Amino acid sequence: MTEIATQAVIAFCALLAVWYVVGWQMNRKRGERLLEWIVHGLRPLGDQITVSRLGTSGFQVNMGKALPPFKKIEATILLEPREVLLFWIFNLLRGRADSLVFKGALRTSPQGEVEVMKKGRLAKQVLGRLSEGNWTHQETASDLMIACRGKKGQQQADAISHLVEGLSPRLLRLSLSKKDPHLLVSLSLAGVDEQSALLFLSYLKDLAQAITPSGH
Repeated sequence: MTEIATQAVIAFCALLAVWYVVGWQMNRKRGERLLEWIVHGLRPLGDQITVSRLGTSGFQVNMGKALPPFKKIEATILLEPREVLLFWIFNLLRGRADSLVFKGALRTSPQGEVEVMKKGRLAKQVLGRLSEGNWTHQETASDLMIACRGKKGQQQADAISHLVEGLSPRLLRLSLSKKDPHLLVSLSLAGVDEQSALLFLSYLKDLAQAITPSGH
C-alpha cells in the first residue's frame, strides 16, 4: 500500500470515529425530542407510563393500564443508525427514516381482520402470506393496499377508511387482529414535529374507537 493510500485509510477511519460521536449526539437529541412528544401525546390515554431506552436505537414506552378503548399500549421509537455513517447513508438512499411502532391491546377485540400497507415490497410480502383464506384486497388513491378477511373485515375496513387516509402520508403498515395486539401501526417519523406527532396519535385513538363494537 502506498503512503498516500495509507494516509487516506487513516483519514477515513478518523472520519468514521469522529462521526460516531457526532451521530450519537444527533440520535440522542432526536430521540429525546421524539420521546417527549410521544409521551405527551399518550398521556390522555393513561398516566402510568414507563420508558425504557433501547441502546442508541430508540425508546420503548409502555402503558400497562390504559384508558378505554385500550387495555394496554406499547409504543416503540426506532431511530436510524446515525452514528454509523455508511449505514445511515445507505438507509437514506433507500428512503428509510425514524419510525414509530404502536401496539394497542383493546378491551374488546375487533370483529374483523384488516391489513393496510404502502404499495411496495412489504405489501407484496404480506399479501403473499394472505393468499390463502378469505382475504380480498384493493388499492386506494393514496397508494395504499387494504386487505380484509370476510364480511366483518370489510366492515372494519370501511369504518377506518377515512382515518387511514389521514395517516397515509406516514403510514407504513396497519394491522387489525382478533388477537393481542389488536391494533398494530407502523409510522414514519421523517420530518415530524410536535404538532404532527400529537395529530397522528389522536388518529390512533380514533382508530381504536372505530374498530370496537362500542365505537359504531
